[in-house]
Amino acid sequence: MEGYKKLNINGIYAVIGDIHGCYYEFKRLVEKIENRYGKDTIIISVGDTIDRGDYNIKTLEFTMDLFEKGKYLEVQSNHNDKFYRWLKGRNVKISYGMQKTVDEFLKLPEEKREILKNRFLEFYEKLPLYIIINNNVVVAHAGIKDEYIGRTDKKVKSFVLYGETTGKFTPEGFPERVDWTKKRKVKPDSPKIVYGHVVFPEPYINNKCYGIDTGCVLGNKLTAYIPEKEEFLFEKAKKQYYSFE
Repeated sequence: MEGYKKLNINGIYAVIGDIHGCYYEFKRLVEKIENRYGKDTIIISVGDTIDRGDYNIKTLEFTMDLFEKGKYLEVQSNHNDKFYRWLKGRNVKISYGMQKTVDEFLKLPEEKREILKNRFLEFYEKLPLYIIINNNVVVAHAGIKDEYIGRTDKKVKSFVLYGETTGKFTPEGFPERVDWTKKRKVKPDSPKIVYGHVVFPEPYINNKCYGIDTGCVLGNKLTAYIPEKEEFLFEKAKKQYYSFE
C-alpha cells in the first residue's frame, strides 16, 4: 500500500464523508456534485465506504468503477482495511456491521466472488494513507495531527485509521474518543484537514478541521465538502440502515 499522496488539482474537487454501504445516497450525491460543478469533478472519499448499510458490494463496485475512470480517489480507512485483511485470510473479528458486507460477498456466485476479491485487493493496495492536495488540504479518514503530516509510521497509521481515544469506553461499549481538533494550533499556512470516522449531526468545523461523517447509515445524511468553494452538498438518507442500540 502507498504511504501518502501529494496531489495538485486544478479545478474543483469534492470530499465525501463515510458512505457505509449507502449506495443510492452516494450515487445521487455524486450526480449532484457533477450537475453543480461539472462531470470532470474529482470525488475524494474519506473511506469507510462499506459495512452497516444495505448495499456494500454495489458501493464497492461503484467506487472502483469511478476510480478506474480517473474520477475518484480514496484514503485508507478502518472498515475497508478490516475487509481487506479478511479477504487476505487474516484473523479479524467480524462485527455485526461488517457481517452485512461479508454476507453480501458470500452470496455472490463463486466466480464473481473471486473476481471482486482480486479487484478489491488490487484497488485497496493502491490507496494512500492520506492525501495532501495543493499543499493546503489534507484528507485523512479519522484525521491527522500537523506533526504527523509527511509521516506513515505505525503511530501515524493508527491515528489516521482509528483516531485518538481515552482508553475508556462509552455506555454502548465503544471507545471514548478525544476531540483532537481542540488542541490544534492553527497558523496562517496550516492546511485544512478533512476527515470522517466520527459521526456528527452536521459538518463539524473547528480549527480548520472539517468532520464530514454525518451518519447517513444512521438515517441522517451524506455530506460532500468542496474546499475550493467552502460549500457543502448533502443527500438525505432514504432510511435508517443501522443502529448502535
